[in-house]
Amino acid sequence: MPGIATAESPASLLSQPYWYRRLPREADVHRLGEGLFAVTGNAAVQEALAHPSIVADHPLKASARAFGPNVLDADGPRHRAFRALLAPILSAGRIAEYRQALMPDLIRGLVDSIAGVETDDFHNSFAHKVPYGIVCTILGIDASLEDRFHELTRPLARLLDYPTHETDETHSNVAELLRLIEEQRAAGMADERSLLETIERTRDRKGISLTDSEVRSTALLFFLAGTETSSAFITSLVYCMGRGLFGLDELRDETVRDDYIEEVLRLYPPVQTIVRFAAEDLNIQGVTVPRHSAVLASIAGANRDPRVFDHPDRFRTGRSLKGSIPFAVGAHACPGAMLAKTEFSLLIEEIVQRCSEVVITRDRLGMESQSFSHPTDFSVEFITK
Repeated sequence: MPGIATAESPASLLSQPYWYRRLPREADVHRLGEGLFAVTGNAAVQEALAHPSIVADHPLKASARAFGPNVLDADGPRHRAFRALLAPILSAGRIAEYRQALMPDLIRGLVDSIAGVETDDFHNSFAHKVPYGIVCTILGIDASLEDRFHELTRPLARLLDYPTHETDETHSNVAELLRLIEEQRAAGMADERSLLETIERTRDRKGISLTDSEVRSTALLFFLAGTETSSAFITSLVYCMGRGLFGLDELRDETVRDDYIEEVLRLYPPVQTIVRFAAEDLNIQGVTVPRHSAVLASIAGANRDPRVFDHPDRFRTGRSLKGSIPFAVGAHACPGAMLAKTEFSLLIEEIVQRCSEVVITRDRLGMESQSFSHPTDFSVEFITK
């Protein structure tokens, strides 16, 4: 077993943006302390995330304590059963419907609110509006409750961090969100195509053995992951647009726009670190990882591995993105990737149509580096035509 890779405490290390850079470059698997390992290289991260004995489930995991059995914290057949419930909501056909009937009004509303505006708080004030609007609609929640859901959901992100920030507030927020969802259903707000109606119908039709409580917990985690990852990445998209890394006029072309999105995803994956656990003694890249160890897989490190990407810290479209894993890999890879990319493309298209320039007017190069990662401490101006 290797010695401890850094004198810093794990909490101090992981609070740093791009923490993987503070570890020895000659290794890809690092022991941070007793029962705690970090995996940073591209090949090592992909191996860890796809390893059958590296699992999401752990009896002490804070998200499982708060939400109960759910899609993020299950493995094997249980995890596949949870994902099967979400499949109809995230099918190509359903996403095409969202693109036509749901997303345009939400995106126009957001761009209406930012056109001609300079803001130093884009992430908190604006970035959440489209993803929360989409997921509220999919869940069957009254749009007037969007801000309330945003207020309750934001603190829950820290349940997914390592070390976990778990408080009485996080548990009470989960209870309140579940109560609001049930209240909306009882009021008849949800139609038969909403998330809960669809996944309960899918469960019953396929004979999937999941309780009502487990279905609701998965729906709530779908809300958390779908909104907070998208809010973070929309912030990164706008930041890169404002840095002048790509001409706005070029982004009118859908193919160019898709390449731009993929390169921003490589540089700024909204989830930088994924926490997993060793179900048994195992080996990653020649390093023994004992049973029950926590394994921190750095998506950010994998996506900026210089052995895979030339000049990995540079923004450069047209590069080969083989090896870029912003939505992770393996059984727990993000099921909402197609929905998210559709949302991002339409948002960029609308900004380009309405704005002549997007300019970063102040930039202190801050970075939120935990669960839902994005640039911070910058001001951006949306200059209209």
